[in-house]
Amino acid sequence: MNQVKFQVEGVEGSFFCDADQLTSYRTIKQFALGDKNPEGLFEALERVYMGKDEEYVDRVGGMDGLAKLNDAATAAVKAKNSSGSSRASRSTGTK
Repeated sequence: MNQVKFQVEGVEGSFFCDADQLTSYRTIKQFALGDKNPEGLFEALERVYMGKDEEYVDRVGGMDGLAKLNDAATAAVKAKNSSGSSRASRSTGTK
């Protein structure tokens, strides 16, 4: 598990996601096929938000705010990954 803390604009408090789950092929596939298999979508959300998916969806205003929650989580994971890869590049002398 690679826990990442993030904020959602306009919502008080912090949120946490599992970056490994958010970026896994299995999760991405379940998100993409959510219309055909809603059960898989909800399983993926539960994994990504480490069992706090229901609380988080309520905090962002229900299903209408789900995209905002997912976008904020994705941005935080990308930011963490890009800063991590920059440090690794500097220490090894590669880009």
